[in-house]
Amino acid sequence: MAAPEYKAGKVQLVRGVEIDDNMSISFWFNITDPDLRARLDAYYQANKDDFKQQPGLEIQVKIGDTFHRVARSRLWLNDGAPRQQAAVPAPVYAPPPPPPPAPPPHTSVPDAPPPPAGYEATKNGY
Repeated sequence: MAAPEYKAGKVQLVRGVEIDDNMSISFWFNITDPDLRARLDAYYQANKDDFKQQPGLEIQVKIGDTFHRVARSRLWLNDGAPRQQAAVPAPVYAPPPPPPPAPPPHTSVPDAPPPPAGYEATKNGY
């Protein structure tokens, strides 16, 4: 990777982020010279379809002597169009649960219902 043309140190993280947070990046050159600003805007507008000609931004964390990438993005000229959003995946729906298993087939005759009231007395002659 080539050495950066601009860099910053002591970046302050003001809140934690999660890997699936939707993040956006803003950048200012803070150029007050109108001629220089017009030339810079014209350059990026003319090369807007060539990502290698657009400014890039990378956030890294240094662990020991090694830099590890945390986030990276290309920047584009703000032309007033709605900002690009990462495609939001469609919600994933779980398939319906399988139907309950069918009851096992009967292998025996079910118990007979109890006799009606008074049956025992009539049967035994009472």
